[in-house]
Amino acid sequence: MIYSEEKSGGLALPLIVILLAIAGILAVLVATGGRDSSTAGRVWVPLAYQQESRQ
Repeated sequence: MIYSEEKSGGLALPLIVILLAIAGILAVLVATGGRDSSTAGRVWVPLAYQQESRQ
């Protein structure tokens, strides 16, 4: 009796996982990108440096 061998998915499963990961990352970026953050783009400067620059 001859049994047919099941063929593996090969690249199908890794591609699906990668596409789902990319979709998840994009969803997070879209969800968090809409916030109006007033602290965006600010840089923390140590207080000692600020005092020296005023003198």
